[in-house]
Amino acid sequence: MKSFTLFLFIIAIAAISACKKSNLTPGNATLPGNWKVTGNWISSGGPMYFVPSTKNDHVQFNANGTMSGSAFPDFKLYTFKDSVTIKMTSADRTRYEDYIYKIKDDTLTLGLAGPTICIEGCAVELVKD
Repeated sequence: MKSFTLFLFIIAIAAISACKKSNLTPGNATLPGNWKVTGNWISSGGPMYFVPSTKNDHVQFNANGTMSGSAFPDFKLYTFKDSVTIKMTSADRTRYEDYIYKIKDDTLTLGLAGPTICIEGCAVELVKD
């Protein structure tokens, strides 16, 4: 079962990586701005399912590469590694996390891409305020 789940995860990553940048930001959607967490996509070995947020977490991505808010409190800086990956970094630059991102309309989805990963799938979903 773990091999099959890992296989599905690798296929999902490959599919997301194959997307063209133009498919990631349709319309007027851009990363800078205030985003509110609507919930998380999770899995415990089966298909991913959505769990709505019960908190009021948010993140502000500024055009100068800084970020703030309660959604990712350990990180204060972000950079684009490539057309599908964002690197969030702590203020002292000692910790970081990569996220695969996708923006569609007013929805941003962030999935862990390393050093922490979710073998069975996980992602944070946010909407632009």
